[in-house]
Amino acid sequence: MVGALGISSIASVGISRQVIMFLMVLMIAISGGSSVLVAHAYGARDRHKVSEVASRSIIFMVIAALMIVTPLGILFSRPTLVLLGGTEEVVRLGEPYLHILFAGSIFTMFNFAVTGILLGVGKTRISLYLLIVINFLNIFFNYILIFGLGSIPAYGINGAALGTVLARALGSIAGIWILKSPRFQVEVDYRDALTFDWSLLQKILALGGPRSLQGIVRNFSRLMTIRIITLLPDATRAVSAYTVGMQVRMVSSFIGLAFMSASMTRVGQNMGGKHPELAEKSGWISAGMAMGLMTLLGLLFFLFPGKIMAFFTSDRAVIEMGTLFFVIIALSEPIMALAFALSGALRGGGDPISPFVYSSISDLLVVLVAGYIFAVLLQMGFTGIAVAVALSAITRAVPTTWKFRQGNWKAIRL
Repeated sequence: MVGALGISSIASVGISRQVIMFLMVLMIAISGGSSVLVAHAYGARDRHKVSEVASRSIIFMVIAALMIVTPLGILFSRPTLVLLGGTEEVVRLGEPYLHILFAGSIFTMFNFAVTGILLGVGKTRISLYLLIVINFLNIFFNYILIFGLGSIPAYGINGAALGTVLARALGSIAGIWILKSPRFQVEVDYRDALTFDWSLLQKILALGGPRSLQGIVRNFSRLMTIRIITLLPDATRAVSAYTVGMQVRMVSSFIGLAFMSASMTRVGQNMGGKHPELAEKSGWISAGMAMGLMTLLGLLFFLFPGKIMAFFTSDRAVIEMGTLFFVIIALSEPIMALAFALSGALRGGGDPISPFVYSSISDLLVVLVAGYIFAVLLQMGFTGIAVAVALSAITRAVPTTWKFRQGNWKAIRL
C-alpha cells in the first residue's frame, strides 16, 4: 500500500522500521526471557509459577514502554533518520510516522508479552489466531487511513502508522481476555503482578537480554547497511529495493523465527520436565521442519523474483535491483533455517549467550564489513550487499549447529 505512494514513502518506511526495532529491544528481552521461564514452569507443572511469571512480565513490558521506549523513540526519531542519510523528503515523511508508532508502543509491547506467554505454555494456535486477527485489522485500517474512505481523509504514510497502532490496541484488549479466560487454559491471575519482583526481572533479563542485544546488533547492522547503500549511485532506489527485499524475505524469516520459538518452547518444557534427550530431539526436529519450509520459499524467491518485486513497485530500476537480490538470498534460506531453529533450542536449554555471539559476528563482520568491501570498494553495488547478507547465514549456522551438537547446554539448571 505504501508502495503506491512512491519510492520516497517506501524508503521512509524502510529506514523507520529499522529505527523502531532498534529502540524496542526491551520488548524482545522481556518477552524472550519470560517465554523460557514460563516453558520451564509449565514443563514442571507449576501453574502458580506460570501465572506469576506471565503477569509480572506484562507489568515489566508496560513500564518499559511508558518510561523508556515511547519517550526515547519520539525524541530521537528525526536525528536518527538524518544520521542514516535519509533525504529531506524521507525525513519529512518518516518523522511523524515514527512519532505515531512510538506513541502506540505500549500496545506493541503488550502484544509481544501475550505472544511470549502463550508460546511458553505451548498455546501457539491461540497466538496464531490472535495475530491473524491483528494483521487483518492492520490491513483493513491501513487501507482506509492511507487512501481515505468517505468522510475519512487520506493520511498517506501516517495512515499506515495509525492503522498499525489501532489494530494492536484492539489486539491488546483481546490478549487481556485470553490470558484471563479459563477456556484457554492459561489462567493468568493478574493479582500476581501487584508485587514488583526484582529477582524475577533479573532472571528474565539474564535469559532474554542476550536475545535483546542480538536484536540491537541485528538492527544496528541493518541501519548501517542502509547507510552503506546510501553511498551507492541511485541510492533512493537502492534503499527502496533493499526495503522491499528484506520485508518480503521476512515471510521466510518469520517461518524460521516460528521454529526458533517452537524449538525454544519444546526444549524448555522438556528440560523443565527433566527430559534432556527428548529436548535435544525436539531441537533437531524443529531444524528439519524449518529447513524444509524455508527451502520452498527460497525456491519461490529464486524462480519468481521479478514478479515479486513488480507487485510492490513499478519502478524498473528498483525491480532489477530487487530481482538479483532475491536470486542471491534464495540460496541461503535453508542454511538460515538451521541457524534459526538451533538458536531457539539453545535458548530453551538455558544458553542464550552462544546464539548472541554467533549472530553478532555474522551481522557485524560479515554483513557490514564484507558488504562495504563488496558494494563500495569492489564496486559491486547493490549486488555486493546481497552477497554479504547471504554469506552471513553460513557464518551463523555452522557454529550454532556445532554448539548444539556439543550438548553442554543440557547440564544448565534454571
